[in-house]
Amino acid sequence: MLEQIRVAGGAEFTVDPKGPRGKGKLRSGYAGIMGRLARHAGLRVFRVFGRRLEPQARVAGRGLDYRLLSKRDLLPLCADASLELSPSKVRAAYGRGDLCVGAFERGVLAGYCWFALAAAPHLDRAWLEFPPHVVYTYKSYVRPAFRGRGIAAAMYRVADGLFLGRGRTHAVICVESHNWPSIAAARRSAFAAAGYAAYVGGARLRAWCSRAAAAYGLRFFVPQ
Repeated sequence: MLEQIRVAGGAEFTVDPKGPRGKGKLRSGYAGIMGRLARHAGLRVFRVFGRRLEPQARVAGRGLDYRLLSKRDLLPLCADASLELSPSKVRAAYGRGDLCVGAFERGVLAGYCWFALAAAPHLDRAWLEFPPHVVYTYKSYVRPAFRGRGIAAAMYRVADGLFLGRGRTHAVICVESHNWPSIAAARRSAFAAAGYAAYVGGARLRAWCSRAAAAYGLRFFVPQ
């Protein structure tokens, strides 16, 4: 079933919740188009996924140790450029109250995933706001040597009990519509498709979402 997204001013475009049909060249072409639209028109389109938190969520990835990371744990790792971490962003995330889960194998960091409990920066200058019963799952990374083992999907779920204890009931992921690895990880982690969201950046942010995504209460904004 196709979904229509209405842009401010009345224009509409249609998206397929399953993404472009087929793989390989078709997906690559779609990613190229979306990349150019983001660079030249400021348009970004996102897939939204949601799920109910579970008190005893099962996680895959045998032989791995999952644990919360502190600011003190993460700051030294910023020296490794391949991890895509910066000291200023790490400090800002902990200042907002965000949490980070790390996956380790024999003491080696295999990957990490961030979780926000309050409005958090998204892309460009936009931030994403969500209701107080939601935990927002964002910025996951798995080292290339550890990919293909379901580690990202496991990190999405491993802290469910902690967030339930903080009054959250649902988790939401909002990723660009051509980010196939994150979409696959969300599906493996029992997230259900919850529509689309999009915005056009620039001097004035214009954002909208499909009906299914709007039910999660998501809102893009630019801080004043």
